[in-house]
Amino acid sequence: MHPARAQIPVPAMKRRLGCLVGLTLLAAHLPAAAQSPALDEVRRVAGEDNRVQDHLRVLTRRYGPRLTGSEVLYDAQVWALETFRSFGLEARLERWGEFPVGFHRGPSSARVTAPAERELECITRCWSAGTLGPVEGRAVVTPRNHEELEALRADLPGAWILGRRLGRDERRAWERELAGDDEGADGTRLLEELEEAFDAACEEAGIAGRVRSGPADGLLVTGGNHRVDPDDLPEEVSITLRGDQFREVMEDIEAGHEVRLEFDIDNRFVPGPIDLYNVIADLEGTEFPDEYVIVQAHIDSWDGAQGACDNGTGTSTTLEAARLLAGLGLRPRRTIRFILYGGEEQGLLGSAAYVEQHAEELERVSIVLNHDNGPNPLKGISATEAMLADFERVFAPVKELDSERPFEVLEGDGIRGGASDHASFVNKGVPGFHWIQNQEGYRHVHHTQHDTFEYADADDQAFNATVVALSAWGFAQLDGLVDRTNMRAPQPRRMGIQLDGNRVARVTPGMRAAEAGWKVDDVILSIDGVETTSRGKVVRELQQGGPSKSFVLRRGEEEVASTLDYSDDPDEPRRKEAAVERGRRRERRARERAERRRGQAGDEEGSEDG
Repeated sequence: MHPARAQIPVPAMKRRLGCLVGLTLLAAHLPAAAQSPALDEVRRVAGEDNRVQDHLRVLTRRYGPRLTGSEVLYDAQVWALETFRSFGLEARLERWGEFPVGFHRGPSSARVTAPAERELECITRCWSAGTLGPVEGRAVVTPRNHEELEALRADLPGAWILGRRLGRDERRAWERELAGDDEGADGTRLLEELEEAFDAACEEAGIAGRVRSGPADGLLVTGGNHRVDPDDLPEEVSITLRGDQFREVMEDIEAGHEVRLEFDIDNRFVPGPIDLYNVIADLEGTEFPDEYVIVQAHIDSWDGAQGACDNGTGTSTTLEAARLLAGLGLRPRRTIRFILYGGEEQGLLGSAAYVEQHAEELERVSIVLNHDNGPNPLKGISATEAMLADFERVFAPVKELDSERPFEVLEGDGIRGGASDHASFVNKGVPGFHWIQNQEGYRHVHHTQHDTFEYADADDQAFNATVVALSAWGFAQLDGLVDRTNMRAPQPRRMGIQLDGNRVARVTPGMRAAEAGWKVDDVILSIDGVETTSRGKVVRELQQGGPSKSFVLRRGEEEVASTLDYSDDPDEPRRKEAAVERGRRRERRARERAERRRGQAGDEEGSEDG
């Protein structure tokens, strides 16, 4: 821990003390509908003195990136803890687990040293081996057959091995090439044998490491597996090179040049066990202190950039929402709990531990609001029919915030989990929500080398923090908890296959498709008579209609009829109810559109009469 790094000064907030006293009394004693002065003051301060970007700047430039188990993440959590406390909140670090081994990524460099020097850009996976200093060697391309393997054996010691980036069709073509004219040959097995022989040759020769290509668009995506054995740490260096630069290296080799590469990768394993924490801060309720509205984000990140948009943005809006509410001296009816999780990127570990550690509280959690979808404006939330009236009431002031950033409450079949920390709550039957956001540009920054402070727009950030603050306050002021009736959306029908377009790429044993005799390379031509030419159409049509689904498959040169029957699926009754609910919503929207058209026609007639 570094105490000097774990603190930042928090400027005194500009406010009028006389107004504060009145606001606090209103907030403590009046129902939600009568608390517009409190909401007005939140909006005023959020507009005049919004500090969300200050929080993000510290998170990214002082404490970025923040890999789970790293010293930097711990320092960031201590800073967040003290920041919450500076707002007047009760805050603590709560231990949820440990990693046997930590990981530290230091500086790295990469370059071509021959035939002409040039700099390269690369990434390695977390919890992978480094080079222990600069290592230079010849670039050798994976051989296409055993003859090529024998020819390059002498070049393998100390070499950097360039792996081929192959799609399914390219790999199939390679298999056919190895099989040649032998109709009885198993091309798949022949390729596996070649790969095994090459791996053995590389191990025997002592290669420098392996280099593979990143995506064609030049992105370097960071990831890694924390499940490493402290007694058997990874030793092989594996590097991902930017896709365009990898192609340039390959072109030099194909042109007959001897290409030499140098990498200096400072990856270090940190002996464990490493204690892991969540940050928790409470704005205690006056009337229902043991009921909770949870505002949350994950503070950890991958370590390929600064961790700005995933998820410094969500962390900073959570912090600013806390400041806006607590800094004004507002006291909600029920407790608003702010949580910053660790371990999200490794599989929602911090939130999964939280719901186990706080199992007795879950029935008293009204709602969970999770921000983890990047820097673009929050534009909506989806509610069930039972929740809709409360949601419309809570989000009424949000809808009035900014005409250029419209916000809407949508009605849906139910709540689904997903790949962020709200899912840990949804899986326990607690209403957990992931904000609806515009995803434009997010892929460019998500887990890539571009996830930096500059990609977070200050105005969007300020809007998002205000939305979070107003909605947390609104739910905390409701007379009751959010209604959980028919909360869970029915699980989608599943076939037990992996799809490549509309082609079956894998069949899972014991699942419906396997039991129906489906095979790899079957092509799904139609479902219930509707043509399915893409993966999206297959998935969509599978969810439509009744439980018995009629398929037409193409298997080789023939068409095969097949039926998958979901009548015994326990989710099927709920799917039927959801379909009825969707029909009612469509009818209601159609009536509303018709009424609007009639109203518009009446306005036009009145205008003409005038």
